[in-house]
Amino acid sequence: MDDEIILKYSNFTSLDNLNNLSYIHYAEGDVAADETDKALAEQLNDEFKTSVLPVTVFVGLEVVLGFFGNVLVLYVFAFHYHVCNFRYFVLCLGIIDVTSSLTTMPGEMVTQLFWYVYPLRELCKVKSFFNVFTVSAEALCLLTIALDRYRKICHPLRWQIRPRIAIYLCASIYTVAVVLALPVAFFWGTHSHPKVYKNIDINVTICEKDEQWKNTKYPLIYSLTVEVIVSISLVLMLGMYVLVARKLLQEKRERKKAYSTTPMVVITPAPALDTGVSSNANTLNTSTEVSDTGYSSGLDSKGQPRQINKDIEILSDCETDHQELSSTLQVPTRGNPASTDRPNHTHNSPRKQHARMNISARVRRKTLIMFILTIAFIATTILYLTLLSFIARSDDILQDMSDGGKATYFFFFRLYFLNHVINPIVYGLLDPRFKKVMGNIRNSMRIK
Repeated sequence: MDDEIILKYSNFTSLDNLNNLSYIHYAEGDVAADETDKALAEQLNDEFKTSVLPVTVFVGLEVVLGFFGNVLVLYVFAFHYHVCNFRYFVLCLGIIDVTSSLTTMPGEMVTQLFWYVYPLRELCKVKSFFNVFTVSAEALCLLTIALDRYRKICHPLRWQIRPRIAIYLCASIYTVAVVLALPVAFFWGTHSHPKVYKNIDINVTICEKDEQWKNTKYPLIYSLTVEVIVSISLVLMLGMYVLVARKLLQEKRERKKAYSTTPMVVITPAPALDTGVSSNANTLNTSTEVSDTGYSSGLDSKGQPRQINKDIEILSDCETDHQELSSTLQVPTRGNPASTDRPNHTHNSPRKQHARMNISARVRRKTLIMFILTIAFIATTILYLTLLSFIARSDDILQDMSDGGKATYFFFFRLYFLNHVINPIVYGLLDPRFKKVMGNIRNSMRIK
């Protein structure tokens, strides 16, 4: 009896050991499979990293140039530029560019270095948030600048954006951009998906849509919403610059025609100044009817033309160089073209005429600067949004691309970063005050 019990116990013990050995073998197999999967994913990532290395180096160069270039922009326009709308809007753009140089662009380099083995979900969310934030903020800032240029060129004698309002607008731009970018913290992140590599199924982890949202339609809906808002901004700013260009060309033809037909100097209202001084502060030398915009109709009670005396504050390129210009503007009645033939000795003063020409040239030059930056932004943003919509879809095209195709994709996808680099270059070529300050900095460094 005892021998039978001992035999049964031995059989039970042997069977239990066999099950334990099987479990150990299965566990070791899982660990080995995980290690093989991880090793293959890292090998795949190394191949991808080598393919896109030129793009990564290109983005790194943009980081260096964008950061140091825009730090110089912030220094010049914050401490060595006169008070005007142009100054505050350039500072607004400069802060956006520095932010991108410290967040989005380095984050993109991390993404390219760890495309298939992305390390941190939170890092992906932060990078994606600032990506949308900088795009939205720059679009809204350039739209506001386009409105400011449009008012100064096309409607110089009506309401203008004053410097204090420009500061509030810049703060509002940042606020709206943050609100637009907040959903990225939920929809974007890391997720894993299977991929065939060397005829073996492996799992890779990438920074795109978040795991819990990758199979839903919400990331695409959000991306389309942002694209629509940015696209509307692009259309509006382009439309305003078309009107500005038409107005400048029209004034150029009129000036050329006036100089060719008569020796008399014909003065037309100059574009509004970038001084922040409201044009409603104009004083009239006679009793006039003032419209809702603060301007006189230019007629007296008998419907006859009269002289309007305008005190305009002019800020030159030097920060402390203020001068006062009093000018008289002859406003004719309708049907009385002869009234324009009356000589205006005040306007014929060479010094005052030269001052007005300098003002107009400064306004046109600043408009040209912002027009160049806007055209570059429109072109690169359209390309960026188009490529972004491809990876926001459920059938992500990047999953089926070769490494060479991904490298080409990322190069054109990140051409948008050029917007954060070219601003200091454009200012250095076209803005005299910026060039002067940079020249002083170079001279001081040589002396040391």
